[in-house]
Amino acid sequence: MDILPISLLILGLLVIVLDMMVSAFITPIGVAMVVLGLLLGFGVNFTESFVLALVAAVVAYILVGRYIKRDVRDAGKGKYTFELKGKHGRVVEIGREHYIVELEGDRWIALAEGDEKLKIGETVEVVDVDGVKLIVRKA
Repeated sequence: MDILPISLLILGLLVIVLDMMVSAFITPIGVAMVVLGLLLGFGVNFTESFVLALVAAVVAYILVGRYIKRDVRDAGKGKYTFELKGKHGRVVEIGREHYIVELEGDRWIALAEGDEKLKIGETVEVVDVDGVKLIVRKA
């Protein structure tokens, strides 16, 4: 028996298992490899096997995508939005151009309002939210 079908089958299964561990959304690639390996192993010619593997990958993409979409919550809604304005946190680290602020148990990248200099341990108030960065000032 040829080594290519067995290699594709094993590699495809490994990709699917890896995706279960790290959530990289590579399951359709693994499914395509498994289907291609199985079809080549049963003697189907390469062109037909490749087309069927692509169809299987698209079907897997649709099914897995719907499953993931159902369980994923938008990070922009709820806790991590402009409701952080007015909340108080504490400076825990100082970087070159930013600060790390601990707020409600989470660490955020923060920029000081204006040219204000902050020190570790100071209490700050969130003035605004710019994407995933907080704009803060001394409380």
